[in-house]
Amino acid sequence: MKPARRTEGLVVTELKDEVLVYDLQIHRAHCLNQAAAIVFKHCDGTKSVEELAGLLEREMGAPADPDHVWLALDRLGKAQLLRQRVKRPPGRGRLSRRELVRRVGIAALLPVITSVVAPTPAEAAATCVSDCTGKPDFTACSSTAPANCSTCVCMGGICLGGC
Repeated sequence: MKPARRTEGLVVTELKDEVLVYDLQIHRAHCLNQAAAIVFKHCDGTKSVEELAGLLEREMGAPADPDHVWLALDRLGKAQLLRQRVKRPPGRGRLSRRELVRRVGIAALLPVITSVVAPTPAEAAATCVSDCTGKPDFTACSSTAPANCSTCVCMGGICLGGC
């Protein structure tokens, strides 16, 4: 098994200890912590899970094993960042994050991917626009937000809400 990351339709930005990935096809942003980013970076279709575990261990400077890589691959697959989802070989039981931390004792090695849906351009540009000066709290105020956004209300003299 030699997993491969997606390269098409992604905007990848590497930061100091994490990688931000924006998926242009499904308009989702993903933040990969250092462990997940290392696995993602090296998933080029030429390395086995065991080789990826060795790279993870070397780059993180802490003991890592294939179970760490399998957890990362599972998360990358769910985020649709792999060319195709990979499955653990039969007989290779799934370990939880808690079991991995208990076994290795280093939580930093756990791959974490946080994903959010990006707003549409209309939602991103939407703002509450009324002047709420002197109006009671929870009074409705006007908005440029589309119908699927929350209602704008006055709070402490400021119009809040929208997308």
